[in-house]
Amino acid sequence: MADMRNLWWSAGRMAFSMAENGSWRDARWSDSLRRSATLLEPVWPKHDTGGPFTFALPTIALLLYASPLDSEPERAPVEDIVTALAPRRADGDGPSLEDTIRAGLAERHHDLSDDSKLSALVRWLTAYHEPVTHTASGWDLPSLEQTPGGSLLDAGARWVHHSFTHHYLQGSVA
Repeated sequence: MADMRNLWWSAGRMAFSMAENGSWRDARWSDSLRRSATLLEPVWPKHDTGGPFTFALPTIALLLYASPLDSEPERAPVEDIVTALAPRRADGDGPSLEDTIRAGLAERHHDLSDDSKLSALVRWLTAYHEPVTHTASGWDLPSLEQTPGGSLLDAGARWVHHSFTHHYLQGSVA
């Protein structure tokens, strides 16, 4: 139960901290976070305090927020979310998740080079991180604690894609 409270606390805190001025964008952001947390609740790890799942909430919320304006976040089909989060090869024909989100944010007139809280969130999630396979003292990390490198957005998307595929698409659909 505490794990679910943490998920919803994070969603509420993120909705509150991103609020600008009570505009329609605030309502859409809150709806995106609510849908993200609702979808994550059944797959949220119990008893884990860290890992790529911690980036899942803002990753899905950004994807839902940046989706076309005529689609409402609370009605986004899980299949569409999983498709958007699917890993793409460098030579793939579709846009990357980051490109999709950036394009959607630009359509909503967000300037990602400003100092807004949403811009800071996007920069934090899309910054490249080196792979981590060893401790600072040179010891090998167990495989579950190693990170492949890349962005936190990509790590969250990989985790969500796997979790949603196994939970929602191989069982009942939300």
